[in-house]
Amino acid sequence: MDIKQAIESRYKEKETEYAPIERTTLTVKEIAIYLDLSTDFIYKLCREKKIPHIKIGTRTMFKRNSIDKWLSDLEQENYYEA
Repeated sequence: MDIKQAIESRYKEKETEYAPIERTTLTVKEIAIYLDLSTDFIYKLCREKKIPHIKIGTRTMFKRNSIDKWLSDLEQENYYEA
């Protein structure tokens, strides 16, 4: 299941009479799918403050645009290390 399917299935589960709001945040599970990593590894990156994330109470969320920028920065860092 890709990230789009995961999000769409979640909307279908919580369908309301209102149009769905465009989400800008993703859950740990959705980020794990998006990055093709385990949720345990995502939590480890969060604990080590190596991935941009937001904590609200016990919930951990990620802004998709921040994750995309983080990936671009990592790509540049890895490319220019040599």
